[in-house]
Amino acid sequence: MSQGYEQQRVPSSALHSTLLSKGILVVDDSELQRLVSSEILQSMGIGPIYQAANGVEALQRLSEEGIDPAVLLVDLHMPEMDGIELIQALGKLDIHIAVIIVSGADATLLDTLGSMVRACKMTMLGALPKPLNGNILLRTLTRYQPEAVPPPPTRIQPSALDIKRAIRLKHIKPFYQPKVCLKTAQVVGFEALARWCDPLKGTVLPCDFIDLATSHGLLKDLTLSMLEAILEDMNAWQSLTLHPAISLNIAVSLLEDSYFANLIIRSVKQANISPAKILLELTESALMKDQAAALGSIGRLKLNGFRFSIDDYGTGFSSMQQLSHIAFSELKIDRSFICRVSESKYLCNIVQSALDMGHRLGLTTVAEGVENLEELHLLKAMGCDQIQGFLFARAMPACDVLPWLNDNGVAITQMCRAKP
Repeated sequence: MSQGYEQQRVPSSALHSTLLSKGILVVDDSELQRLVSSEILQSMGIGPIYQAANGVEALQRLSEEGIDPAVLLVDLHMPEMDGIELIQALGKLDIHIAVIIVSGADATLLDTLGSMVRACKMTMLGALPKPLNGNILLRTLTRYQPEAVPPPPTRIQPSALDIKRAIRLKHIKPFYQPKVCLKTAQVVGFEALARWCDPLKGTVLPCDFIDLATSHGLLKDLTLSMLEAILEDMNAWQSLTLHPAISLNIAVSLLEDSYFANLIIRSVKQANISPAKILLELTESALMKDQAAALGSIGRLKLNGFRFSIDDYGTGFSSMQQLSHIAFSELKIDRSFICRVSESKYLCNIVQSALDMGHRLGLTTVAEGVENLEELHLLKAMGCDQIQGFLFARAMPACDVLPWLNDNGVAITQMCRAKP
């Protein structure tokens, strides 16, 4: 029965020790399929292998003392409780288990169910066709990593007065995440991300102050403070012969005020920085209220040499509607697409379509949230121009940029030029 597994190319030693020790729960209404799956898994050296004929039986097994499998290998079509109902039930019970769906369903449905698994706060390892192939199953299981459950961070709930004070004292500063060109294997710029480091209260998460600043009319002051700090950092880097392009997030709503555009132009000119080195990433949670004013500001900024990027393309209002109104230089594909591009052919086609459209419009294409080499190689093959993400670095303070470049240049080149 395990003939497919005997021709494996991936050694079973590549499986995580937690998976080998905690085992797998196989849920399928076919006794033959359960036996085949169990034999393949046993030949990989996986420890306990549990079985259930449907969702109800699976829940009963999971309630037994000492039963804590790492992975759920589940069929979809089953009596009493099918695979979809089982996954939803596990999500409600807050059971942390990685999921592999085994089904003959079409790829589009499996992509939808993969999104459902993630919405249930569980890890989706993959969706495999029937009959089960040992080689493919082994490769899928090598993706398993036990969930790290860090202690919840201490949340600081700032007030509007706290934000005003932080802006005035320059406690909210730009941290820089590198952007790497896949063709040249070089760092070509950085995205500046706001980080609030309070000397007394500690780190305040962006989700705890960006929305608050917006709702209290402080986003303009925060953005201008960020720009001022970025220009100071760029001048310091220029003295060290470092001239990266810097991306800064700008809410479209701010550009409805023509005076705000004037402040940007004046600040960059006074800092003696080329506007071409500033890339303004347009972000917005709502449509423009005054489209004429916003587009006028964008036009003036473009006229003065600034470039624009459409941020988080494919989500919210970052879409073809914005592309039709604004002369962008860059298209950034949201990380919610990138993090699953290697798992789904359907999603891969969506990303490829976005990249092709960007290139036809003459835009530089950037993928956000790249975290592993598999994603890098796939995006490179698809023709993506630049990538950024944890694969290279998290956002860092300005003082760390030059040392980081000196320490990681060779490694970046090797990653970008290595064959998959």
